[in-house]
Amino acid sequence: MAGLHPVVVITGATGAIGSATASLLARRGAQLLLLGRPSDRLDTLVERLDRDKRVSSVEVDLSSLASVRLAARQISRTVAHVDALLNVAAVFTSEYQQTDDGFELMLATNHLGPFLLTNLLRDRLAGAGRVITVTAPSSTRVDLDQLVSKDSFSPLRTFGATKAANLLFTFELARRAKRWDVRASAYHPGLVRSELMREAPRPLRLLTRIVSGPPARAAEDLAELATSPAFQSTTGWLFKSTRHIDPPKSTLDLEAQHSLWKRTAELVELDESGF
Repeated sequence: MAGLHPVVVITGATGAIGSATASLLARRGAQLLLLGRPSDRLDTLVERLDRDKRVSSVEVDLSSLASVRLAARQISRTVAHVDALLNVAAVFTSEYQQTDDGFELMLATNHLGPFLLTNLLRDRLAGAGRVITVTAPSSTRVDLDQLVSKDSFSPLRTFGATKAANLLFTFELARRAKRWDVRASAYHPGLVRSELMREAPRPLRLLTRIVSGPPARAAEDLAELATSPAFQSTTGWLFKSTRHIDPPKSTLDLEAQHSLWKRTAELVELDESGF
């Protein structure tokens, strides 16, 4: 991790995990670029943390490919290098919602947007950069054609598929990014008290509320994975806490990883600037 003030980009910065992680890293002296939708919450978070002029915001809607491209350009103009990109943002919706690009909202926000942003920041991450994607050990089958279809929409299955897609993406990225000296891992925070599942069925919301842990715990883990020298050479792993855990076998399928990457790159119209 370069210097005393590592540059860390955090998506979903106003969410429970994102804001807790930003607060912790700010106290440790990191330079932060906090990504989120335009809101008073984002402005307030930056104002609260920016005591040493090392915290700034980048407005982005991860469900919009145009917005992601604009955000990537702003980040590239702001900093010469990104030490860690934390893909924290995620949404869960109980009803089908289509983005302006024609994709289902969870697919766009949880997978397509982070995929595109990560690839567009390749040159800023190059040279010991780390990509940490917050996800879950989901074994749900990933079929992009099914996920873009309104007729095939199922809230929990679609959400689970986007989390499995995060794992497939991470493991493929870990291999591709080696030539740029970039590391990629996934992080499972367990159940965390947040607003993520507010549209889930009531029994699931109640269960989640009972067994969820505080976001500060996940923030500690992410800060370590993003900045600790202990993880500077780690790539292609799934973590829970800061322990390596086994991902679902289905996400270790090399053909599935490559196929998802290729199809996703086509959907987001990624050119040769990616990994």
